[in-house]
Amino acid sequence: MNITYTKGERIFNFFNYFLLAIITLTCILPMIHVIALSLSDTVSATSNSVRFWPKGFNFAAYETMFSNSAFIKALGVSVFRTIVGCSVNMLVTILAAYPLSKENRELKGRKFLSFFFIIPMMVSGGLIPLFILVKNLHMLDSIWSLILPGCVPIFNVVMMMNFFRGINKSIFESASIDGANEFVILLKIVIPLSMASIATLSLFQLVGHWNDWFGATIYINDRNKWPLQTLLHNMLTTIDFSNFSAADVNRLKQLSDRSFRGAMIVFATIPILFVYPFMQKYFISGVTIGSVKE
Repeated sequence: MNITYTKGERIFNFFNYFLLAIITLTCILPMIHVIALSLSDTVSATSNSVRFWPKGFNFAAYETMFSNSAFIKALGVSVFRTIVGCSVNMLVTILAAYPLSKENRELKGRKFLSFFFIIPMMVSGGLIPLFILVKNLHMLDSIWSLILPGCVPIFNVVMMMNFFRGINKSIFESASIDGANEFVILLKIVIPLSMASIATLSLFQLVGHWNDWFGATIYINDRNKWPLQTLLHNMLTTIDFSNFSAADVNRLKQLSDRSFRGAMIVFATIPILFVYPFMQKYFISGVTIGSVKE
């Protein structure tokens, strides 16, 4: 079908596409520059002559990084923290949001429970009380100190609760008439209908856990237990040669620190980017279309 645009619509589309292209380039070009820098030789990187294509193409920065056991350990810690932390967050979010989405007659004390959840979201206890709590629970120098203190993302609970409340109530009534209890309704009806919102909140949690570097600097003193982002943040500010072997140090002498730091940034960014394609289908699909026919 051919669509005919007026002159004004064509002008609008031109400027709209032009603006979107500019925004896209401002997001992509810095990353391309960092990748090119990480693949360039010492002279080109030091002389600041690298733009968007590598000069003196080589993988020396990546070889140095992957040959260091500290990076591999940190990557394993980050992967474990991201997967387990996101799973715990979403489990708690769903289990808290579903009962709170009920009507007052279905859940007695719902208003009080909702108010109980809202207060911590609006008022934080502060960093020092949180540190004392983690210390008293004997979670210092443990990966769980990065997962359990924030296992209840209250904002996500509120978002999920409002989404559950938007699902047609006749679905629940039909399931109840057929003999389904609340757990069956949650597992067989609510969660499948909520995959778009679950995927969106899961993505937020994955990115949050992956990118967080500050928590480990407070709760974990053992560098061998640091996640990748904390290790890279520490090395981006000051490269600590104590974690490198003699061969790694010799390679670093032949590298520009800019190339090595660029490789670290790429190494920290690329893995989380692979999550987006697997969740894209949930963002573009309908949620409850066709579930109920009135």
